[in-house]
Amino acid sequence: MGYIYTDVIVRGRRERKIRGLVDTGAAYIVLDPEGIKELELTPTGFEAELVLAGKRRVKAKIYVGEAEAEGRRGPVLVAELDVPVPLIGVYALETLGLKPNPVTGKLEVVGPEGGYLL
Repeated sequence: MGYIYTDVIVRGRRERKIRGLVDTGAAYIVLDPEGIKELELTPTGFEAELVLAGKRRVKAKIYVGEAEAEGRRGPVLVAELDVPVPLIGVYALETLGLKPNPVTGKLEVVGPEGGYLL
């Protein structure tokens, strides 16, 4: 299985198209502090404990925003963490009704926008 990258528009008070790595082991969209600040995302006041690939645990501030991919839009939670490339986690994918197809390397529609979280 290879890596799947996709373009996602992330919106806070501002918006930006990001190229992110689809990470089915991640829950949230993960952006670096500079990206969070640039988008002016709304802080939730919560922190989440994230488990990294090397089993190290870190705390990350959580923000709320909107994401758009494949013509679908929905609310997303964004974790702030110093990452070299943005990550697109499963909560965002499920909110948009999308899943990665490892054969084609693209996202495909599997359900209604927001249908799994409402």
